[in-house]
Amino acid sequence: MMGVVRTHFEAAETGCCPMDRSSGRTGGRVHAARMGPGRHRGRGFGGAAPLDSPAVSAAPRKTVYYTFGNHMHWVDMEWLWGYHVLPGSVRDMLRLCRDGGVQGNVNFDAVGYEKMAAECPEALAELRQALADGVVEVVGGSYGQPYGLFQGGESNVRQRVYGIRSCLRTLGARPRAFWEEEFDFCPQLPQILQQCGYEGACLFFQWTWHTPELPMENAALVLWEGLDGTRLPALPRNELNLHQWPEDFAPLLESPLLRDLAAPAVVQWVELMPSPDWMCRSELLLPKLLELQARLHLRATTLSGLLRAVKDAGAPLRRYTLDDVWHGVTLGKNGDCIPRWSRRCERQALAAEAIAALAGLFGRPYPSWDVYPVWELEEAWRELLAAQHHDNHECEGLCGFVGKDSFARAHGLAERVYRRTLRHLAARVQAPAGATLVYNPLGWTRDVALPGAIAPSVPPFGYRVAGRDGAGLAPARGVTLEKERNSPLLSLVRGDLRVSVERRSGRMTAFRCDAFPGGVLELPHLFPPLEMVRDGQPERFDAEVLVEPWGFGSDPGIHLTRRGRDGAEINAYLSLHPIHDALQVVLECFDPLPRPDGGLNASLCCAVAPAFRPFRLIHDHPYGVSAVRAEGVHRRKYPSGDWMTSPQWFETVRRPFTASSFVDLLAADGERGLLLVHDGSQAFFRGEDGVRAVLSAYDPWDEDYFDGALRATLWLLPHGPLGHARRMRLALELGAPEAAAVTHTKHNDGGDLPPEFSGPQVDAPNVLVTAFYRETEHAGEHLPDWAGRGMGYPYVVRLVEFDGAPAQVTLRLPGPAARAVRTNLMGEAQRELAIVADAVSLTLRPHEIATVYLDLVQGRKQARDLDAHRKVWASVHRTPE
Repeated sequence: MMGVVRTHFEAAETGCCPMDRSSGRTGGRVHAARMGPGRHRGRGFGGAAPLDSPAVSAAPRKTVYYTFGNHMHWVDMEWLWGYHVLPGSVRDMLRLCRDGGVQGNVNFDAVGYEKMAAECPEALAELRQALADGVVEVVGGSYGQPYGLFQGGESNVRQRVYGIRSCLRTLGARPRAFWEEEFDFCPQLPQILQQCGYEGACLFFQWTWHTPELPMENAALVLWEGLDGTRLPALPRNELNLHQWPEDFAPLLESPLLRDLAAPAVVQWVELMPSPDWMCRSELLLPKLLELQARLHLRATTLSGLLRAVKDAGAPLRRYTLDDVWHGVTLGKNGDCIPRWSRRCERQALAAEAIAALAGLFGRPYPSWDVYPVWELEEAWRELLAAQHHDNHECEGLCGFVGKDSFARAHGLAERVYRRTLRHLAARVQAPAGATLVYNPLGWTRDVALPGAIAPSVPPFGYRVAGRDGAGLAPARGVTLEKERNSPLLSLVRGDLRVSVERRSGRMTAFRCDAFPGGVLELPHLFPPLEMVRDGQPERFDAEVLVEPWGFGSDPGIHLTRRGRDGAEINAYLSLHPIHDALQVVLECFDPLPRPDGGLNASLCCAVAPAFRPFRLIHDHPYGVSAVRAEGVHRRKYPSGDWMTSPQWFETVRRPFTASSFVDLLAADGERGLLLVHDGSQAFFRGEDGVRAVLSAYDPWDEDYFDGALRATLWLLPHGPLGHARRMRLALELGAPEAAAVTHTKHNDGGDLPPEFSGPQVDAPNVLVTAFYRETEHAGEHLPDWAGRGMGYPYVVRLVEFDGAPAQVTLRLPGPAARAVRTNLMGEAQRELAIVADAVSLTLRPHEIATVYLDLVQGRKQARDLDAHRKVWASVHRTPE
């Protein structure tokens, strides 16, 4: 069988469509592909006879499904390669569909679709037509293509919400299938996706600069189950996954899955750009794709069509945990600069939203021009979500400088709203001049530390006023610094909590409290234990250690100067947290940290070894908390020189794990433990005697770039029995002390606002209110069931159950409400909620994320009668000189 080989793309109810290569439109049978004599001699799958054997033409061939995802992005790619990137990728993708007779999927960052609307509307129109014709499907649809695991819970939500809105506006299409090229995974992702309207997924993440891993399956389809029990049909990682290289086609033919599966499905990632300065182009893929068609009875479709085609009631259930997957990223590189920026900006955006939402309840005058500064805050989110793009992190040395500028703009926009609104509230509140207004941007009542005092019980998303004379304040929890001249120790003491360090050696000799009268840590040893590998040799910063008192008044501390080879120096500052019984450890370099050797295994780490054995680990991840074993052994690859052309090498990474904000080392009985909270150091290693927090690493993908700036904070909090929701509260309070803001009131004659006011609050201890903000009806465009329609500026409240237990929740509102609606994450109505005594009741499943839209009467926009002042403008131009 030589010369002409026919391929068979048959229409089916599954959504698989035949295509006419000459037009790229769906239609009749695909034209024959002229391949040339002798081109496809060899073995087919399952030990088939050579293609020129008569047996081949006589034997029926199994249908093999095929689809591809074309991954590209405005972030990084257009920044560095130019304006041709996205239109070129669209047209090369459509060429692949036309000349290869296939259908596929487009996976751009949604900010990229917005840029196309402004910069290349003709190419966007071609893409819209291809979507309308069913030639391609939009998949993924996140706004900024993040590594979701490294972002906050609310960022993971907004990535989908903003991305879907953008797709609807620019493409006229709504993403229904999740598939991202780079590792975008967390245990709560199935729930987040389903609540955004996604109906299925593909869990094949391509190796690029990172080396992501999920379990290898022998199935065509799995039921992917999230932490809360949400299930999505998903194409798994298996031997039929193809990377973007034409060289990846040949091994596919040897896979037993082609023979063993009833409906084998080949899925491939491509990154198409028709440029000689790029390695993935349709002209290189087409010959191999046509060869594959000649060997296999392929049926091409989009991802959603493929999910329908292989739908199987017997698909195995897979509840992938973070023990089952590996992100494959040098997390910790450059002092976690990019993840720290992301964390800081998300918290500032949430704080700004909450205080702006609160201020709208008080009527005019508003702190902003409108009742809610929607553009400023949504622009801050857009900048943040784009800056969270995986390339800004993964390729920090290549393009991260632009991402950092985006983070800075996001933070600046949100902070300006926050500070402006805070000043406005202070100017209107009923209080004597010189009093202090204390605002709490978190969703539960808490104490807030002030210089030399504590503001107790500041309400959630609300404020309290403290008098100038200290009225309404509690005294600070005093800390004693024991530093007798003849003593060999410096000790920090408060109640039963004691931390002691030897003056001469820097060794910690005591860290004890009521829960651990014999000591919390395995001591004595130089504290904190630091180590990295530099020039092939361990560097522990122990060549010289200086210990001295630090701080003043009620907030004393101990300062350790740690010096290593060549004068390298790290400063450690030990103190006790003013509210919680936690040891605070601040690590800082005044001069840049010397560059460690390349890779995670050489990174600068701080070890924490508890005094108890054995121990279990509890860690958090976006909008969730769970146990982690951290027993995995994984691979990470790096370039040996130029990132695009040099040979690559591997390192073996043993027992890594991540923690979004904390890891709890829990004693075997579960009744006590050591909660380790960080301010952005998400990468950890597990050891036999404890854990190591990664403080900084050098990533060879960054070539000559290394950011030696280092400032990291850890809090060590020994505790008794503790639930997950309480762990989250502690982590958010410890990790964001800057969240509480104070400002002095300005009026002697009082004001029109009460001296204390609360935002929304809940009564269930296992449920946290994590976001409080407003939208406009612009957000509901293209969403027929959007709950906020008719509300003008609806209020939005997000709630999360953290303990893994059902919760009956009463959500108390900050005033009368005309309407309350429970919605999905997109704001699409699920059911009306009864309002009784300014409160609504709802039930949450274990680990559920819930959203409520509210029409709060006091927050409705108050229009001014500007027509009554027309005379100010209408005739002023005729004023005589």
